[in-house]
Amino acid sequence: MNGPRRSRTPRGGLLIVIGICLFLLLVSSLSPGFSRVLRDGIGTVLMPMQKGMNRAGSYLAGRLEALRELQKVREENRQLQDELAGLREENAKLKLSEHELAELRELLHLQEQYQEYESLGAHVIGRNSGNWYQSFLIDKGSRDGLKTGMNVMAGGGLVGLVTAVGNNHATVSTIINTGRYVSAMTARSGHSFMVAGSLELYADGMLALENIPLSADVEPGDMVVTSNISDVYLPGLLIGYVEETSTDANRLLRSGSLRPVADFDNLDMVLVITTLKSTGETP
Repeated sequence: MNGPRRSRTPRGGLLIVIGICLFLLLVSSLSPGFSRVLRDGIGTVLMPMQKGMNRAGSYLAGRLEALRELQKVREENRQLQDELAGLREENAKLKLSEHELAELRELLHLQEQYQEYESLGAHVIGRNSGNWYQSFLIDKGSRDGLKTGMNVMAGGGLVGLVTAVGNNHATVSTIINTGRYVSAMTARSGHSFMVAGSLELYADGMLALENIPLSADVEPGDMVVTSNISDVYLPGLLIGYVEETSTDANRLLRSGSLRPVADFDNLDMVLVITTLKSTGETP
């Protein structure tokens, strides 16, 4: 009995709907006024709904368009960021190239200045952990003909000596180290004395001058170069300029300070003079 009742229900509903429609048609045909009232009533109900749906549709369409624009702007922003990163990288490379070009020109000038000696350019690839370049590594070694005792220049002045050599690298100890001495003289008068490394003095950018004879003609501003009597340093290499001198307490000698030409805070490229002082030979 349950099955037959379920099968009759759809047909009954359909008949009711058809009946209502026929009734409305009949009423509208018999009473035009009623039909108008019915249309007005339906319009009164449906028009606000239609307006609401139109506004909702316009809002959703606007939001969708805004989302599309936002996505477009984000994509353009990402592309601009990529382009900016590329330009920054290119600019950094150009600056690095300009810096390296300036250093190469400086090395070329040094080579021309000391053309009586054989020399080789090298890059600094590492240094000790201190604030200054007390010692550092360069990217040339025994396969390039380097040997211990070779003089090293940078920034127009003497930097130090090659003290250890590997196959493809070498260690340079600088003249600012305490206990490092260079036999030197003034280019003007030729009077000799010692340039001594001093990390304490180099805190003010200076090296020490020691054992200056009282009678020596050494004045502030004098150019100081390596002397002929040095055991390891080739003669005539620029070290720096006399800053000041004073008489020692024993009144037998004078001492003072020297401002080196080389910048031991910033060393990127150096010139290794491959002529050895002890033999006068080149590799």
